[in-house]
Amino acid sequence: MTPDLRQLIGELRADLVADEPASLEYADIGEGAGIDVVPAGLPADLRDLLLVADGLRAGRVELASTSTLAGLQHHLDHAPDFSSIPEDRAGWLVIGTHSDEPIFMDRGTGAVWFFPPTGTEWFMSDAFEELAPDLGSFVDYYVLGPGYAELTPAADRWFAFLDEQGLLDEDDGGP
Repeated sequence: MTPDLRQLIGELRADLVADEPASLEYADIGEGAGIDVVPAGLPADLRDLLLVADGLRAGRVELASTSTLAGLQHHLDHAPDFSSIPEDRAGWLVIGTHSDEPIFMDRGTGAVWFFPPTGTEWFMSDAFEELAPDLGSFVDYYVLGPGYAELTPAADRWFAFLDEQGLLDEDDGGP
């Protein structure tokens, strides 16, 4: 995780806290976890994020905290056979959800994947796509930046907050 992303997360957390309790309806960025609380064996990018934000709820995207991470792994049991998950379940990690559908991390590459909307439930989907090459890029573009609109068809309060913060300006084509 870049120093700029760490700083941005801290600034957004402070802005959300300043607007509580109203901001709790659409977002919450947890304080960083202690090094002794972060589970061993996690990919470095995920460890870094948990040390900066132990759980991050941003509109329809929710990234796991140290206390919720283990409970999300049941999604791996329901991945469609065409995806590479059933062949190498240990090579994947569910790191959060988007509208209650799982967001996956490839443990080997650190890339972030999801089942894009196809008009069917994710576990019956015929599409599995990489969203970002790493967790930092995913958070920067899809959670805290203009890519949020690509994941969320209707503008919501988090989208409005990002707009108020000037974070929706597309200065690049994505992660």
